[in-house]
Amino acid sequence: KLPDVWKPPADGEGNVDLDAVDATALFCGEDDRFGTHLEVYPRPDGTIYICGIGGSDYITTPELQASAYLTSCLPKDDRVEAASSAFKLMSNSYATKGELSHAQACMRPCPPDAKPYMGPVQGWDGAYINAGHNCWGIAWAPACGKAIAELVLEGSCRSVNLKPFDPARFTASKGRGGRGRKKGNVDVGEQW
Repeated sequence: KLPDVWKPPADGEGNVDLDAVDATALFCGEDDRFGTHLEVYPRPDGTIYICGIGGSDYITTPELQASAYLTSCLPKDDRVEAASSAFKLMSNSYATKGELSHAQACMRPCPPDAKPYMGPVQGWDGAYINAGHNCWGIAWAPACGKAIAELVLEGSCRSVNLKPFDPARFTASKGRGGRGRKKGNVDVGEQW
């Protein structure tokens, strides 16, 4: 995931008009010309955050276990250029007066089933997780935050069925010994 941050457009004398930046977020479709699917987020300070630049590398489990990108995850120049070109076609102001402030890259967590991890952390009392939302973290944040707040504060979630997002869904069961069928570590009946 390679986000760009753009400075607000300024006139020839360097004056910035914060009202020139519309506060509407854009979720764009695929742009085959540049291989992008931009998400454009205006910020209160007049800057614009852009992500959805495409060209992400897949990081394997062994690479992650070996601390891949732990200290450095650099943007790809060709992808930054592609996003800049796509964005400039959306805005006359940014095409003529816009200036890229900086580009950065980051890891984008995505579980194998593309569903986030949401719920209690198995084996740790009072620990909860709400992560792995892939590219939907910003859009889903209000609903996911409410769901986890309900879980933490009330002991259950009323607004969303969290079962499909169980953080333990990929965890190998421990202590499966004994008779009967098990789901995780829970007995679910005898097997006859």
